[in-house]
Amino acid sequence: MKAFVFDFDGTMIDTEAVWFDETQKYLQVNYGLDLPMDVYEQVVGSTDEPLLLYMAEQTNGKFDAAAFQKYIDVQVHNGRDKLEMRPGFMRLFNYAKDNGYKIGLATSSARAWVDPILEKFGILEDFETIQTADDVEVIKPDPALYRQAVEALGVKPEEAVAVEDSRNGSLSAVGAGLHVIVVKNEVTKGIVFPEGTSVYDSFEDVDLDAFLAGK
Repeated sequence: MKAFVFDFDGTMIDTEAVWFDETQKYLQVNYGLDLPMDVYEQVVGSTDEPLLLYMAEQTNGKFDAAAFQKYIDVQVHNGRDKLEMRPGFMRLFNYAKDNGYKIGLATSSARAWVDPILEKFGILEDFETIQTADDVEVIKPDPALYRQAVEALGVKPEEAVAVEDSRNGSLSAVGAGLHVIVVKNEVTKGIVFPEGTSVYDSFEDVDLDAFLAGK
């Protein structure tokens, strides 16, 4: 192993839970509807198209997608300064950094969202490459983001470990040929992940020495 490629939302910081809570609140107040977890699971780490399609069907085409997106942008982005790293994430990140691994990032989010948060936590400069939605035509679960990340790092896919939290993200990494560690969060804890991924309930459960020794 020569590199680690990290996902961002839901992996480093638990924005998935914030997004779910705000979406649920919006739908209940404006449409009297609940957001089924199986619908939300489809959009975690990827596009929100399945959610928008579901809401259009539930409201007979009356769902205002533009108003919804504006609300979410305001609520989530305004709360950016309050975001914290997931417990135990920095232990894994520092392991990769201190042991000389190349470090990359592959996220379905936009660069404008990612950079300020990485800078806030003082780790922006630790990434040798940052691949975002701005850099590909198709985001996760398509493997393009991970393929570009390992190419930019100068390593083969089988020489890299992806760290993820979502099914879409893990499908992207598996499709690109990386080894995959999945650390579930509150929103993704009920998801069935692809075969071949190593799934953990928390970062504290991840034994990197043992994991790497088996690769």
